[in-house]
Amino acid sequence: MDRSSGPLNPSLTLNPSLSPGGAGRRWSRRPAAIGLIVAATLLAGVLALSLLASHQPASTRGTVPSGAAGPQAAGRMMSKASSLVAALERRGEWGSVFTDQEVNAWLAIDLPRLAPGLLPRSLREPTVRFRPRGVALSAQLVWGPCSGRLWSVLTVNLRSDNLLEVGVEKARLGALPLPPGVVLETVARQAASTGMGTEMRVIGGKPLLLLTLPGKTKQGRAAASGPEYHLEGLRVDEGELVLAGSTRLPKEGPR
Repeated sequence: MDRSSGPLNPSLTLNPSLSPGGAGRRWSRRPAAIGLIVAATLLAGVLALSLLASHQPASTRGTVPSGAAGPQAAGRMMSKASSLVAALERRGEWGSVFTDQEVNAWLAIDLPRLAPGLLPRSLREPTVRFRPRGVALSAQLVWGPCSGRLWSVLTVNLRSDNLLEVGVEKARLGALPLPPGVVLETVARQAASTGMGTEMRVIGGKPLLLLTLPGKTKQGRAAASGPEYHLEGLRVDEGELVLAGSTRLPKEGPR
């Protein structure tokens, strides 16, 4: 070969893929790069799910009074509830107004102390928010190392004395939708454990839950001769729940 024709093509000597071991080094880097891409994708997916699971509209969030206002609101809740229970035992009309601030203070302060087993251990920080003709419920759902905000907006109507109709306007785990029937079944189980009658119906393609209040504060033989209470009025408005009714003696007709 004539060496005077000029230098060799640099690309033939500088291309790593053509040099000894160049192709091996290139392929050895690919598993590491693929692993980084997969890890980044999984991390992004976990962060996205975490954001979705923690989302809750501000209009459905209940708040707990801070500072000294918290125990004061919880005390008012207990006082009103005690007065209402006593009124159910006496002949005559009764009524009470509860604010969601009072309920949330009781849930945060007194529930863990007085009734720690009332809610499943997986549900924490429960709150309510009273809205026109309904109520928003929420709690932190914890399962293992993961958690999310479980919330729902329920419609509540009084169909007749002691008969409540409950529907689901929205139900979410964060931003992820939940089946309304599952929510109502959970409410039905909790209601049945307190002595309420429950019945599931589907009206207009939507599930509804009917709750029947027992009408008695006593059980067994004492209930037969005890007074009967009738919930005759229920109004849910922004920030408050209003209850009204009457208590009658056995064999006594409506007032």
